[in-house]
Amino acid sequence: MQRFCNRKARLGLWGTVALAFTAVLLAYVVWGKSRRRHVDLVIPPNVGIADLLDSFAALTWGHVVHGNRAVVIQNSAFFDELVADIERATHHIHIETFLWRDGAVSDRVSEALTKRAREGIEVRVLVDQRGAKQTDPHVWADLRRAGCDFRVFHRMRFREFAMYNHRDHRKIVVVDGTVAYTFGHGIADMWCGTPQHPRGWRDTAVRVTGPAVREFQTAFFDNWGRSAGTIPAGDRYFPPLEPAGTIPMHVAYISQRETTSAVQRLYYFAIAAAQHEILLQNPYFLPDSHALFLFAEARRRGVKIRVMMPTASESDFSIVQHASHYHYGPLLRMGAEVIEYTRGMHQKVLIVDGLWVCLGSTNFDPRSFRINDEISVAMCDRDIAAELRATFDDDAQYCEPWTMDRWKARSWKHAAWDWFASRLKREL
Repeated sequence: MQRFCNRKARLGLWGTVALAFTAVLLAYVVWGKSRRRHVDLVIPPNVGIADLLDSFAALTWGHVVHGNRAVVIQNSAFFDELVADIERATHHIHIETFLWRDGAVSDRVSEALTKRAREGIEVRVLVDQRGAKQTDPHVWADLRRAGCDFRVFHRMRFREFAMYNHRDHRKIVVVDGTVAYTFGHGIADMWCGTPQHPRGWRDTAVRVTGPAVREFQTAFFDNWGRSAGTIPAGDRYFPPLEPAGTIPMHVAYISQRETTSAVQRLYYFAIAAAQHEILLQNPYFLPDSHALFLFAEARRRGVKIRVMMPTASESDFSIVQHASHYHYGPLLRMGAEVIEYTRGMHQKVLIVDGLWVCLGSTNFDPRSFRINDEISVAMCDRDIAAELRATFDDDAQYCEPWTMDRWKARSWKHAAWDWFASRLKREL
């Protein structure tokens, strides 16, 4: 009996060791597949960011498209423009978004889409399962009954379990292959005002016409093909497009294995190329050591850096803001200006040297750079840059500044919470 018990104990010990080894091995495999090698941009001396537009596009697996018009749309006005274009559609409406929640905005957009679908317009809607999990299923049922082709990206089901952490955070609208949008908004009431946020969240969208619309259509069909298994083709979806303006732009959305994603490269390359000024507005700012290095190098070149984020009390994920606080110290030491918007903001805008502009769905954090699918559009246009810079300055009057003295004066609980949150930043 004693021999049997000893044998059973040994088997139990070896079983525990085998399970522990398997867990470590699986963790290593997951870690290995998630690793991304940082890429530094080697810039010729005395070359401005406008001259690097073609390089940026090529190195983010895209190309520069000329002859476009861009209209910046702020805050809840985006929904007015969106519904107006839905009502003008003659062939198809494509919408890809992350967040969709019940409320007046959801009702308004859903009603516009179902109306057009009943009138024979092709309507395709792709939502992320995690971002739309709080939406009443009746909304999706109504869309389907009206004739909309409605799909969900990476559902919570067994065969997609391994991909569940990979979310579709892109925000794209394409109408008739001739009009496109990208934006930071969700289909939710927070952007129009709620009892908690009566002013509504600050956000920025851009409406694009011209040949670059094809790039947005291609990006939409990228995830539509994964979710629906079919991709329609033909001139109705990719019509010949005449120039609509003079703005050169390119669209970044591709995420390659073993290297940084297109949207991360776009941000980092722009910081590396800046010669005078960097203005960044982003609701989730979690820089890694490489980003901090690039900001520090920019400061050594004499570049002025201003970073704007929401306060923790106005963020939908205050833990992210605490993780950001952990990085304020290095930014402040290098001479960057760090300010927090007190009214709730969600836009993702980067302006470099008063000329180059990037906006879209991409947050400045590891999740957007390494895990989620994102989209950003970059363009060189002084008028657009000046418009967005004026908006930045207007927003700054509602901001609280952070100083090194304030950062050092955080309570030990605050500092400890900041440190702990920063350890989780890869998944926030």
